[in-house]
Amino acid sequence: MNTTYGIIWKILNTLDLALDLECVPPEELSAKKFKITENRFQNYLLMLQNAGYVDGVECSEYIDGSINFDISNIKITLEGIQFLIENSMMNKIAVAAKEIGLNVAEAGITALLKP
Repeated sequence: MNTTYGIIWKILNTLDLALDLECVPPEELSAKKFKITENRFQNYLLMLQNAGYVDGVECSEYIDGSINFDISNIKITLEGIQFLIENSMMNKIAVAAKEIGLNVAEAGITALLKP
C-alpha cells in the first residue's frame, strides 16, 4: 500500500500508536521508514498539519534558502484519529464487498458448470 493514501494512513497510524509514548521514535517516523523521498515525506506532514490531522510540524525557511524541518513535537489530532477510524471502517466494507462479489461470482460459475 505505497500509494499516497496508504502512506498518509501509515503516518497517522504510527502517530496514533505513539500516543502512549513521550515522543515518536525517529526511526518510526521517517522518509526511509515509508520508502519515500525526504521531500515527499515533509510535504505529506505539512499537508496533514494543514488539514488538521496532525500538530507540531515546524518548518522554517531562512534567507540563505536553507530549511529547518522539525517534527520532534508532532502529535496526531482528534481529526487525525477520526480519519483513521472512518477509513478503517471503509476499508473493511470494501474488503467485505469484494469478498461477497467473489463469492457471488464463484456461485454463478459453479451453477453454470453443473449439468
